[in-house]
Amino acid sequence: MWRAVLDFVYPPLCLVCGGRLRGDERLVCEPCWDRAAEEARFGPVLLPGGRPGGRPEAALYGRSAYAWNESLGQILHRLKYGGFPSLAERLALGLSRVIEDDPVLRAADLLVPVPLTRSRLAERGFNQSLLLARAASRRVGIPVGPEAARRRGPSCSQTKLSPAGRRENVKGCFRPGRPELVRGKNLVIVDDVLTTGATVRELAGVLFEAGAGSIAVATVARALPPCSSPDSSSSPPPPSRSRKRRFRRGTG
Repeated sequence: MWRAVLDFVYPPLCLVCGGRLRGDERLVCEPCWDRAAEEARFGPVLLPGGRPGGRPEAALYGRSAYAWNESLGQILHRLKYGGFPSLAERLALGLSRVIEDDPVLRAADLLVPVPLTRSRLAERGFNQSLLLARAASRRVGIPVGPEAARRRGPSCSQTKLSPAGRRENVKGCFRPGRPELVRGKNLVIVDDVLTTGATVRELAGVLFEAGAGSIAVATVARALPPCSSPDSSSSPPPPSRSRKRRFRRGTG
């Protein structure tokens, strides 16, 4: 009863558009989730330089569930900086579908979330990449290895840096965690957004040095053209036709 009274006096509002939430909607309204999932499907991207030395076999196979857009960006921002970790469950629906549908990702032995520095973890209270990886793991049945690598600190935010600045900013920022977890294993690095690929390439280099057998990348969003990487010299496969894919609620 009191909940109904409070909702009437102080109606819950969507974190993205500010509109009133209806029925069983929580935090974000269904229209905003739908807008976030527009232009959601395209082919894989190849990110060179994942192994020290930049040899051709270093190219990392990467897939993203959704293309970056304003609605999706606001949801991810609320997840990372707004103190709403529960948003990771809904975002991970697309991530888990990408993993399940892709034979390269589906063959993984371990999901490795991009680690945060201790200071950043203390500031946020959680690692959004770990939340996404755990939520996806529950659906695809691939275990999560948060101890596979560690992040040195401090490092500044990547958000406003150029591609070259991003590469320089993350250089040497990772170190092996528990090499026995990754030795000879097929790994999938999990993160929220793929932009230039600088972070995942740096992390992949450390994991390869620790003995990983193969490494691929899976992210919720991609903020670069589906056919290329701004600092890439390779030619990834052509994209499949873009189509809208909803953030449909899952049951398990």
